[in-house]
Amino acid sequence: MDELCLVATHLSSLNYSPSSNIIVQTARQNAPLPSTIHDNDIPSDHATCSFVLTTPTTGTILLRVIHGGVVVELTSLSNPVPPIRIVLPAVVLPTPSLFLWEEKELHLLLITDIGSLYRLIIPVECFKLWQNQTDSIWPREYFIQSIPQERIRECAVHAQGSHCVAVSLPNGALLRLEAEPMGYDGHDGKHTCFV
Repeated sequence: MDELCLVATHLSSLNYSPSSNIIVQTARQNAPLPSTIHDNDIPSDHATCSFVLTTPTTGTILLRVIHGGVVVELTSLSNPVPPIRIVLPAVVLPTPSLFLWEEKELHLLLITDIGSLYRLIIPVECFKLWQNQTDSIWPREYFIQSIPQERIRECAVHAQGSHCVAVSLPNGALLRLEAEPMGYDGHDGKHTCFV
């Protein structure tokens, strides 16, 4: 058996340092509060969705959606860096994505159940990752008008890269959201709906 292989372990035993919490706000008016989990069988740290990013620059980073879908946790599995927890104003739709951009930024893309697309830009310093960088995390919210709010939890989300997110709509249509150029100049990107 490989001496570096973990057969079974609880995630909290992998990281001993306390996490940093980042609170993300919404600009939406009268946004409802996120619904709470009523099933007592599911622990709050149980992941409803997960994703792994492995690059030579960052090592392996585990993304987990926890606390009923309102917290996204990033944990380094390669480096002794405290995890960060991003607390969102609404439930995250499956599945958020994480990309390394130009070896110096992580881009976290996700859509919430109030119809907002978030791009969180997390500066990284090689294997130190986000350590000492949490004050520089830049969240950007984009409102999506083309998603029916009453059936938004039926939508599936897939990031096709750091520039493009595809959303399947309940009526069978595909909504493609593209960034031009990365939203740095205040441009909100464009929406394309395919039926």
